[in-house]
Amino acid sequence: MNGTGHWHERAFRTDVPRKIALSLGVGGLAYFITNVVADASEALQIWSITISVFIGGVVLITQLLGDFEKRLAKVELGQERHAREIEQRVKTGFSTINEATKLFGLVEDSALATEGLIQLVRHSTQIDAAAPPLVFRFAQAEISRMSEFLKELGDGGNVIYEGEDRDWMLSLTRTVETSIDATSLTTVDAGGDGFVDGGLWSSDLGQRYLDCQRDAIQRGVHIRRVFILDKPDLADEDFLGVCRLQREIGIHVRILDSSAIPGLRRSSLFDFILFDEGISYEVTPASRVEGAIAPSILTTRLELRPARVRDRMQRFKDLWESARDLD
Repeated sequence: MNGTGHWHERAFRTDVPRKIALSLGVGGLAYFITNVVADASEALQIWSITISVFIGGVVLITQLLGDFEKRLAKVELGQERHAREIEQRVKTGFSTINEATKLFGLVEDSALATEGLIQLVRHSTQIDAAAPPLVFRFAQAEISRMSEFLKELGDGGNVIYEGEDRDWMLSLTRTVETSIDATSLTTVDAGGDGFVDGGLWSSDLGQRYLDCQRDAIQRGVHIRRVFILDKPDLADEDFLGVCRLQREIGIHVRILDSSAIPGLRRSSLFDFILFDEGISYEVTPASRVEGAIAPSILTTRLELRPARVRDRMQRFKDLWESARDLD
């Protein structure tokens, strides 16, 4: 019982003697009046006492009934307030349940694998409450980043990553089903004095990328790559070794000399990879600093707009037809 309830209980207990005293006083007054008005015979004395007791009892009962009515009204108000609180809590609970049901309904209707989405939610709730606060902030940041990434994918425009990405390229290669058409520019994939010296194909990312491509070929994926040379001296034995290695694992390789680049494409070359002719993975290199060994990537972009993807398909077709086979 709360403090208000205790106060009402004490007030009620304190008020009872007062009511009894008032009833006795009224009864005594009635007895006095009946004695003054009536004769003091024994028969009338009995009636005086009876009337006095009756009047006193009526006064006491009237007071008690009044208090009972007040207390009943307070109880009714309390019950109404309690009922409103319960109703509000039930509404809030059902609203939460409805929202969760709606979200899981969207999950069920999604084109994505339902189990993966459910696992994401389940695993996000399994972070130990005793973990350092940094763990929670880091997890929240990753969830927010993934949420924004999925939103941008759903919008069907493009997704931009500041700097050099490695996860997108590897994940796309692991999940591609039909084809990969890629260009390899010296401004992006070569480093130092050639494709091997500090370039992509000698890096950890390049090796993992080749492993993923080997697995994709075993799944039946058709892979083509055009190496675009803007410097004749890059076609050395190291470069040819990279080409032969990729050809050995099943990649169709061609080489495009700078002199053979189609005129319309010569001034607008950039590095891109087409996955299943549906997503174009593109990188934008930063300005090359003199003395830098490896090229620096400014941004990585996933292009999803159909018109842009069709442009990349035509662009690759032009470059592929202009390139020569590896000797």
